Amino acid sequence: MKATRDVLSEYGNMSSACVLFILDEMRKKSAQNGLKTTGEGLDWGVLFGFGPGLTIETVVLHSVAI
Repeated sequence: MKATRDVLSEYGNMSSACVLFILDEMRKKSAQNGLKTTGEGLDWGVLFGFGPGLTIETVVLHSVAI
């Protein structure tokens, strides 16, 4: 959630592009903190994207070695 808050406070809501910015932020923070995976130390995660109207996208993520 920290990566999400950081990106939204820095750039605002960019709709679909937020997802890519948040994933990149998680990758950068993991590398800076010396973690061995991209998932902030976690193995699995869920990504939700909400669009205009009733558009919802969900992805299950698995962290990978950096």
